Amino acid sequence: MNSSYTQRVGRALGMAALLALGTAAAQSEDQYLFLRTPNAAITARVTGDSVTGPDVQLSRDGKTLRGRAFGQTVFLGLNGQELGGTVGRELTRLSFEDKGGVTHARGSFYGRLAEINLSKEALTGTVGACSYDLKATQDGSYSGSRSCGGAPERPVVLEIPPALAQQGTGMTLATLGLILGVP
Repeated sequence: MNSSYTQRVGRALGMAALLALGTAAAQSEDQYLFLRTPNAAITARVTGDSVTGPDVQLSRDGKTLRGRAFGQTVFLGLNGQELGGTVGRELTRLSFEDKGGVTHARGSFYGRLAEINLSKEALTGTVGACSYDLKATQDGSYSGSRSCGGAPERPVVLEIPPALAQQGTGMTLATLGLILGVP
């Protein structure tokens, strides 16, 4: 074999190896869901069908979300534009619709009233005892204030990774409801 042919094959194999490594690295890139308040921080790693962290261990199987969140057993199912099931011993029933780039969700979560309005520009609403008024920032997160029955807390920062949004609207709302409903 001539050295020119060997060099070309070597370069091609080298490029193929780099592409394979780059693709594997991109697929295994960790994405995290964060909620930071002046008094608390919740972090969970989001992968294809799971959300895991110290307080949250959830897995999605088709249209079902199961696991544990903040010491409560979670069993939620998606039926069209409605999310229902239990969190702990409390019923959850949340209806949602997308209108003009805003997802409106209304119902109950943790057995308490819930209303969430989510768009690329803002997240507002109430989950249980906590009310949120968050605006989108340039880095793609949401920032603002919340109140959980007391004085407003500022700054509150919420980061929703693309991996969570890829799980679909119902599963995104279920995960956000679990996290935002914790005082």
